[in-house]
Amino acid sequence: MNVERLRTSLHCPACGFRIAAHTTVCENCGAVIPVAELAGSGVISSALSALLGRPLGSLSLLEIARILAWVPLLVGPPIAALAIIGLKVSQQPQRLHDRAWQGPALVAALNIALSLIVWHYAAQEIGAAATALWAEINRLVPTALPAGPGKGVEI
Repeated sequence: MNVERLRTSLHCPACGFRIAAHTTVCENCGAVIPVAELAGSGVISSALSALLGRPLGSLSLLEIARILAWVPLLVGPPIAALAIIGLKVSQQPQRLHDRAWQGPALVAALNIALSLIVWHYAAQEIGAAATALWAEINRLVPTALPAGPGKGVEI
């Protein structure tokens, strides 16, 4: 799809003013542009639509935060979920007491903590495996490498 055509085909749902594809607020009336208006129709959107059973653009920010909060072993998506939740709570502080927003925030925070624990132990295991591999290489190939200063072959 032509990007320029996509940009010129977007209009503010409140006033109909033509908007750029990257904007989140209408320059004419100040209305917040819903995610549905901004979602593209690329390969990723198509794949997510197939996975979610509906177009990506039809998801609310709360639904996007919920999905991002559950991505395992990646710290970025839960952080993005917390950022979305933090932004929306800062805009409307009463959301802080709404279970619909508390749930994804809690899941994201727990996911971050558990992911960091898993990655910590994985790093330790990888470090131990790398050390053992290096020791095995040095054991198998001791004569192929120079012995060091003063212990090399005389010329």
